[in-house]
Amino acid sequence: MIFVRSCVILVICSFISVFTACSGDSNVNSNSGNRAVRSNENANVPRTNAEELGMLVKIPYETEDIVWKEYPSKRRILAILRFSPADANKLTAEAGGPTEPATIATESWFPDELIAQSEMSGDNALKGTSYPATAFAQEPYSIGKLTRVEGTDYFILEMLGK
Repeated sequence: MIFVRSCVILVICSFISVFTACSGDSNVNSNSGNRAVRSNENANVPRTNAEELGMLVKIPYETEDIVWKEYPSKRRILAILRFSPADANKLTAEAGGPTEPATIATESWFPDELIAQSEMSGDNALKGTSYPATAFAQEPYSIGKLTRVEGTDYFILEMLGK
């Protein structure tokens, strides 16, 4: 009789632990799915990690300020970089290649200083000089331009992938 009760209790405990484990697994899976949805929602959020950007493109000098976005579906990176005045001057001197005047529309995630500068111009755009971005090229982002914003040490980097 005691043996039968022990077996019944053992079977009941086994069923409870199996059902609990199964329900726990489904929670883990649904939580993982929720995390994936959240990361997709945040995929186009501006980032400020220079090391993370450095894995996608070369950054020839240490930045004082950085904010960037990756647009994977368009194979595009748009980054705002601020260098020290000395490094900014070195970067433009080393850029080489043809330069051309540029006008870039600001986006809501740009640094406040650049947004204010674009609003002062009246057309919500930044003026600058564009250079080839060869110093930043790294596969798959091998084509691009680097624009130094007029009167600042800010650069707007746009890199495209093949």
